[in-house]
Amino acid sequence: MSQSTLPIDRELASEPASSQAWWFLGTLAVSRNPVGAPAAPAVIELTVPPGGSPPRHVHADLDDAFLMLEGEAFIACGDRSWTARQGSYVVLPQGVEHTFRVTSTTPAKLLLIHADDSFLRFIAAVGTPTEDRQLPPDDVPTPDFEAVNAAWEANGGRFTGPSIEAAEVPA
Repeated sequence: MSQSTLPIDRELASEPASSQAWWFLGTLAVSRNPVGAPAAPAVIELTVPPGGSPPRHVHADLDDAFLMLEGEAFIACGDRSWTARQGSYVVLPQGVEHTFRVTSTTPAKLLLIHADDSFLRFIAAVGTPTEDRQLPPDDVPTPDFEAVNAAWEANGGRFTGPSIEAAEVPA
């Protein structure tokens, strides 16, 4: 059996402290793909504060998959809903409206695993690059909704409704 001795001209692993990161709409998003490696599948570590809930939305061509690393979230997908806890692996199908709300008293940490890099491109388009590996401070500006919506649509997404309010989560 022969072994390749060709040089490798890209990173082969990533570390949390050196991965590309953004403050993204009140969350911390960290790309776990090594620098120079293929961007697909995209692996993104997302930290969401308690009560965090994106607007209801649809991905046209992307199954939204994540592993719940820490915390707890109430998930709504189509006409189904449930609670995801540490260790839950969730796959929300493309074309179906979905959202979630973090219900734990501590931030939730999700490891998103997407077949393409469209959501990562969206994060890069509207997020603020950061070296700080914590949730953004309150004074980090949020882009206006029109800019967020345009970037979302350019990357295959569509907003369909509001976030989940605390009163909507079953006791």
